[in-house]
Amino acid sequence: MSTTFSSNKQSKQLFPDKAKVHIDAGALLIDVREPEEHAQARIRGSVLIPMSELRQRLREIPRDREVIFYCRSGNRSGQVVEYLSDQLGYENVINLAGGIIAWYRRDLPVDTSPAQATYQTTRYEAIDVLEAKRRLHKNGIKLVDVREAVEFRGGHLPGAINIPLNTIPAHLEDLRGTQPLLLVCQTGNRSAIAADWLIQQGLEGVSNIEGGTTSWIRHGLAVEP
Repeated sequence: MSTTFSSNKQSKQLFPDKAKVHIDAGALLIDVREPEEHAQARIRGSVLIPMSELRQRLREIPRDREVIFYCRSGNRSGQVVEYLSDQLGYENVINLAGGIIAWYRRDLPVDTSPAQATYQTTRYEAIDVLEAKRRLHKNGIKLVDVREAVEFRGGHLPGAINIPLNTIPAHLEDLRGTQPLLLVCQTGNRSAIAADWLIQQGLEGVSNIEGGTTSWIRHGLAVEP
């Protein structure tokens, strides 16, 4: 986790027309968006492994077959490809440049039939922003925002402290002594990764705010600068 999902490197990528050729030839297509996004529209034939569940489901990503990852715009899937190749040694992983947006703009097939938005079972507790607001009125709960410092300064939940995702391991012992923990990021994605890792390290009472800061603001709740 020491360099989880953050890099300045350019991931290996294919643009939609070329990616479709690889998919038709047998490449596995994986959607790393959240279930709510996948349920609305998805590239036909893709498998859903949300970025927030990636560490738990690595066994589902083959090493002996070409795998193409996509998200909305190619940003999250690019981070996944970098993580898998740089940290875990995968040699067959490719990012769909421009994501499902670019795919759709090339008039390539998108499946919009009804689908259920479901997560695999997670070991941490996932709560919505209203439940988070209720809990934050109680004493003894620590709120940790795992976004980068520049994002945090742009507006954060009242009382949050900033520990960016890739620095969480360095703060493990401090966090171990301040349970329960409530984690948040921009959309609930990075904080889910942090929550899962902290559970693996033996922490208890770890909760993640689904929808993150974006959902908090959409509910009309106040943020601090």
